[in-house]
Amino acid sequence: MDNLFNLKDCNGVPMEDIETIFNFWKDTFNKNNKSKLDDTRKKKIAAAIKAHGIDTCKEAILGCSLSPWHTGQNPGNKQYTDLELIFRNATKIEQFVATYTQETDGQQEMDEWLQS
Repeated sequence: MDNLFNLKDCNGVPMEDIETIFNFWKDTFNKNNKSKLDDTRKKKIAAAIKAHGIDTCKEAILGCSLSPWHTGQNPGNKQYTDLELIFRNATKIEQFVATYTQETDGQQEMDEWLQS
């Protein structure tokens, strides 16, 4: 139905921004075209963008991708990488951003050490 009304935003967030985050998530986790941008995902992405901004949303997605547990290194070998989890609430977003920051800071320190 969305295409009939040609929605330009979701909860005040431009659809272009929502699609940017959705496609970034798909690319990050190698999702195929069966992954759809449904209303639930649109609302979660819109709320996350509104509260944290696009760059922070991307960092949260990358943080999840850097978490061994969330990417399948757990007793059930199950991946926990859906947008609904990543953007569940501010705590989850902040948790994944912290993982991203910790991993990238560590990599930068290692690179600097190797170059010295």
